Amino acid sequence: MIRKHFPRWLHRFLGTPGTAHLSQFNDILELARALQSEVSGIPDNELDGFATNVLGQNSAIASRQNLAKILAVAREACIRGLGVEPYDEQVLGACALIHGYVVEMDTGEGKTIVGALAAAALGASGRRVHVLSVNDYLAERDAAWMGPIYELLGIKVAWVGQRTSVDGRKQAYTADVVYAPVSEVGYDVLRDGFAHDLSEQVGPTFDVGIVDEADAVMIDEAVSPLVLAGEGDHIGDDFYNATSLVELLSPEEHYTVDADLSAVSLTEAGVDLLEDQLGGVNLYVTENIDMLTRINLALYARTLVHRDIDYLVEHGSIRLINTSRGRIAHMHRWPDGLHAAIEAKERLEVTKPGVVLDSITIQDLLLRYSLLAGMSGTVLAVADELQEFYSAESGRIEPHKNKIRIDEPIRVFSTHAKKEAGILQEITKRHSQGQPVLVGTQSVAESEHLASMLDAEGVSAKVLNARNSAEEAEIISFAGQYSTVTISTQMSGRGTDIKLGGPDESDRNRIVELGGLVVISTSMYPSRRLDAQLLGRSGRQGDPGTTIRFISLEDELIKAHIPGFMKRKLQYRGRKVSGRELSEMVVSSQKIAEALRLERHRSTWQYTRAISIQRQAVIGTRKDILFGAEEMAQQVLQTIPGQAENLISKLGWRGYNALVRTVGLHAIDEAWTTHLAFLNDVREGINLRVLAGQDPVQEFHLIALREFDVFFESVHKVVCEMVASYDVDDPTGIVEQLGLRRPSATWTYMVPENPLGTSGDRAARNVQRIARQLFKKD
Repeated sequence: MIRKHFPRWLHRFLGTPGTAHLSQFNDILELARALQSEVSGIPDNELDGFATNVLGQNSAIASRQNLAKILAVAREACIRGLGVEPYDEQVLGACALIHGYVVEMDTGEGKTIVGALAAAALGASGRRVHVLSVNDYLAERDAAWMGPIYELLGIKVAWVGQRTSVDGRKQAYTADVVYAPVSEVGYDVLRDGFAHDLSEQVGPTFDVGIVDEADAVMIDEAVSPLVLAGEGDHIGDDFYNATSLVELLSPEEHYTVDADLSAVSLTEAGVDLLEDQLGGVNLYVTENIDMLTRINLALYARTLVHRDIDYLVEHGSIRLINTSRGRIAHMHRWPDGLHAAIEAKERLEVTKPGVVLDSITIQDLLLRYSLLAGMSGTVLAVADELQEFYSAESGRIEPHKNKIRIDEPIRVFSTHAKKEAGILQEITKRHSQGQPVLVGTQSVAESEHLASMLDAEGVSAKVLNARNSAEEAEIISFAGQYSTVTISTQMSGRGTDIKLGGPDESDRNRIVELGGLVVISTSMYPSRRLDAQLLGRSGRQGDPGTTIRFISLEDELIKAHIPGFMKRKLQYRGRKVSGRELSEMVVSSQKIAEALRLERHRSTWQYTRAISIQRQAVIGTRKDILFGAEEMAQQVLQTIPGQAENLISKLGWRGYNALVRTVGLHAIDEAWTTHLAFLNDVREGINLRVLAGQDPVQEFHLIALREFDVFFESVHKVVCEMVASYDVDDPTGIVEQLGLRRPSATWTYMVPENPLGTSGDRAARNVQRIARQLFKKD
């Protein structure tokens, strides 16, 4: 609220997040510009030598003058390699990234080049840089696209994607600059952490991280865990049975859904029906809790997770949709059996549930970098969170050309049907004039439904959603052509430029005369930033354009988050509510949704602090074991001297040490997996501590610390027992004789944030379960 009442200069003076004075780098920009004529005369084969001579033997950017020289040569490499001369604003953005800022630059301002200039300057100075994107497509595209810049400067560049082999990853991470999806770097960390031989590790280096789409990665997905899992027991039939039972239930009578659509609960009548179907059992006694859990998961899958909105079914498997991007979320799974419940609901083969071996949040991963910077079109809206969670300063660089886009007032309709009619009317009107239209929808189902309605009106639209994401770049590149209507999910918001007149801009003047690209939003997102990303597709680089937002009071965002007093005003006054008041209701609903997301972020982050600290201790000890296990071998010798000395006499110190190393790695991995499972169970019920007047987060940390106090003692005890039981004369190997099992298969996935409702929702359901256990009549 404070930002609405004071001028920007005062906020800068007060140090308000998001007001960093990036003009502080203007002197570097001016120096770089002054050097351009000198640098332009350097032959191609001497550009890299120029950079080396500037930096000297220490390879560090020791002064602002040196940085200006490096940026001047990087700018020249861009001119020669890409045929594009970077704007001053892009060089200024690169300066800010090099100094660790998170920078807001509008859509169309060329952030890919900004990141490359910064990465090139840092790479030339000897730093190891990761340019972190959100998917394989952008990582591969940008590494190839920016490649000529790096080549001219003698900087090795590589990229990593989901299908990159182990050897390919090892090679890639030796490069000066690596483009990679942030999740792939995280998965490599997790896999390295479970390696039993140094040759299995790929070794990403956490020196400099430059995050593209910084708000999405650093905030929206910050607490989404990246998971390394091993195969568990197969329980497909159990989920098919639970799904069949749930199909007998009727809404309201047998179950109710919360107003915010975050949780579903069985009614007394629903429980009675289920128990009768199961032969009169009590679902709330201990031996039946697993069955009750599967029923609740099946019910959640049926009522709150929707096909073509939250997921697709392709080639006999479930494909999750990242709703903030509109793309398929590759290698993502829902946790705690929900994925299996959805597979059973769709009558697909139920995959084996995963046993979590380890996990790490995106935020913990990013905090490993010595220097962390980022860029996005919508940073300032999350400036407070960037400061709170990353201690990162942020600021805005104004566009190269002033924005002349027209943003029309929000159009609010009482019903969904009226809103749809308004959208159709607006699209057909603009289309008849030849003006290109980009329509942003919220789901695959909605995009296809709107396309069919337009088709009935004689308007042919190109549809871009998670089903055809491979065609994304081509479809979006033609969205600015004369008389083109493109319907897209949120994936249209980032990564691909829209030029008026099409890729070759042949019709540009005609489109400009018509008013440029029209962007129509069919509803509001739970975040103003997501709205801004879509609307920002219009009016790039000083182009004309128009944006129009259509909202219905029946939209899920409004129904779930509209304040109670506003809802009552609608009920009592009906048509007498003014348009301004309706807009206020819509904006208030969105702000509430944003506040809830921030609160979830804070809560989840607090819970992960103890686990993160413990993980670092485990990683340190495991690394010592992996690199030789000398200390552990000595400790075992001191604990069981008789057995150890006997083994040493027969195996020699090296053989004995190898035995301890193999056993130690197995023991610490097993102990950590068990510890994580225990803490996950604790967290599910920890909110019940509120009933006793306790702070759930504090209590969770106390339990986590108390349990971890004996972690390494337990590992040591297991190692000693296994080493003592080892029979040197048995011809079978160490692994077979001692039954040291590693998962037969492992896979990685990301857990969507908050897929089973808030912790408060789960606490309420736990209270209900406990009450039923206490008072259920036999």
